[in-house]
Amino acid sequence: MKEVPLSSTWGSVVLLLICLVAVNVTAFFIPLRFDLTEERLYTISDGSRKILENLKDPVRINFYYSRNNAELPPNFKTYAQRVEELLEEYETLSNGKILLEIYDPKPDTEEEEWAQKYGIKPITLPSGNAVYFGAIISMLDQEMLLPYFDLRREEFLEYDISQAIQKVSSTTSAKIGLLSSMSLEGGRALIPGMAPREKWVFLSELEKSLKVEILPLTTEEIPDEINLLIVLHPRGFSLRLQYAIDQYVLRGGRIIVLLDPNARIDMTSPANQFGQQPQLASDLPALLKKWGVEYDKTKVAGDHLHASQVNTGRGVMSFPMWMTFRSQSLNQDHPITAQLENVLFVEAGTFRKSADSTSDFTPLLSLSDQSGVIDAFQLRFAAPDQLSREMKVDDEDKALMAITSGIFSTAFPEGQPDKEKNESDDSAAGDDSEEEKSLKHQHLNEAEKRNSILLFSDVDFLSDQFSVQKINFLGQSIIQPTNDNLNLMLNAAEHLSGNEALMSIRSRGRFSRPFIRLLAMQQQAQMRYQEEERQLLSQLDEVQQRLNNLLESAGEKGQKEVILPKEVQQEIEQFREEELQTRRKLREVRKILRQDIEQLGQGLLLLNMLLVPLIVGIIGVVVYRYRTQKRRKTIR
Repeated sequence: MKEVPLSSTWGSVVLLLICLVAVNVTAFFIPLRFDLTEERLYTISDGSRKILENLKDPVRINFYYSRNNAELPPNFKTYAQRVEELLEEYETLSNGKILLEIYDPKPDTEEEEWAQKYGIKPITLPSGNAVYFGAIISMLDQEMLLPYFDLRREEFLEYDISQAIQKVSSTTSAKIGLLSSMSLEGGRALIPGMAPREKWVFLSELEKSLKVEILPLTTEEIPDEINLLIVLHPRGFSLRLQYAIDQYVLRGGRIIVLLDPNARIDMTSPANQFGQQPQLASDLPALLKKWGVEYDKTKVAGDHLHASQVNTGRGVMSFPMWMTFRSQSLNQDHPITAQLENVLFVEAGTFRKSADSTSDFTPLLSLSDQSGVIDAFQLRFAAPDQLSREMKVDDEDKALMAITSGIFSTAFPEGQPDKEKNESDDSAAGDDSEEEKSLKHQHLNEAEKRNSILLFSDVDFLSDQFSVQKINFLGQSIIQPTNDNLNLMLNAAEHLSGNEALMSIRSRGRFSRPFIRLLAMQQQAQMRYQEEERQLLSQLDEVQQRLNNLLESAGEKGQKEVILPKEVQQEIEQFREEELQTRRKLREVRKILRQDIEQLGQGLLLLNMLLVPLIVGIIGVVVYRYRTQKRRKTIR
């Protein structure tokens, strides 16, 4: 066998090192990337490309980043590089329509002064140094500020940038009208000394891309410039306001209606304060009937399969009235829900198509065969575990979100209802009736064209409590979505108002991936636990009733002390033994649950630790054997 000279070996090592350095240097200057994520989360989407293609004038992006600050943590630097690369990709794809300028605002420099003028707020590190990490996007006289690129909003990075570009470049935008019995804009506190009410994040996000006008509840005709009408929790709407909604639909107006049989967020409204019996349900019975939809405002839906984990006084449990829906439960054929990953509905109602309806009814979010309903008033008095036990599973179809389409007829065939009179009208002097304003449009009994109405059976899912998390980070107020609830509603608004490019960007999926199999195991074990517990409590109630009957009969006979018959004592002893056995079974169920979860976790850990080294080892062995065989053939 020939000996390989030592100089040749060292030469090969040096050559290999030179090649590695050359590859790294080339990769640094040539930004090549391969996006291997399932939904291509790190690749600019078609929606952003469409916005760039429609640009008529150049858009300038001034990116301010304290690059040379030595105290930046590694994850911050990595994310900053991701932001910079994404902005450069925008510039490349825009064919000269995006002008990107990158600045490093060092202390006491002109760059820092401009960053402060634009409103980019610095983040103060523990050492006291200021870090700038934001951008200003402008076109002509339009500007959009992105004060801080928060790492926790990484999944919305492309959306935030594209939204800003779309807003500064848009000459016209759709106008949305909003009708609601609740105060969405916030305001002063109802009780002195309390913090003022904050504006809903949903409304703030909607105003970023669309013009929003909150219509008064005294509206008698929806203005023509309203492209989309959102009716949110119509509790106590007057007949005249319902007539205005009815005629708007018949004229071809787009509409989204959100109802709720138990709106938790409405507990804080003035109408439900100061000791009054809270009225939390909303309904539009006359309109729904004409739209071909059945809805019962006294019933709340629940689903054991989609039950959410809630923290009660007795620990964490699956609560079927708070329902978490993954992507496989949402309608994947409709653009509003196609790419959403996680939606939470809280004590929602249900929709179904009316038996005599001729309209088309399309569910976008349906419950499983493990669902049922309970009376809404029970939610105010019963504990979550009791509600979960009392909900009876039925075989009825239930939709929490649906679209009804057709050529609708009016719910007011006699025209606009008479104005409702109050006490002040009765006592006022003067004319017998106020002068009526003539309506701009004539009364319609039936629509000329087919129309579609989007229906939600929950309002709470839009409230800040169930959709976002507010974080104070170094003086900055950061809003972090906890699910896709906001995305769902914003998708619906942008889809129905004709702005679908932004919707396709937002609904691209999530960077976090839940353990679906693990959640399913927990829900199955929880359902088994609740069923056995229900049987146990039923037996307990039966024996307790027999004891009460026995004591009552003894009291009627005037006996102060009751000696239980031997057979009753034996029966009680037998029940105690059954109770002990049942509780032992419950512990066994929980034990099996923990074992299954632990085994799954250990399997995933071993897979992550051993799979990649095993693959590399197998490749190394194959390459080694191939080279050894080739060398032997050469020697021969």
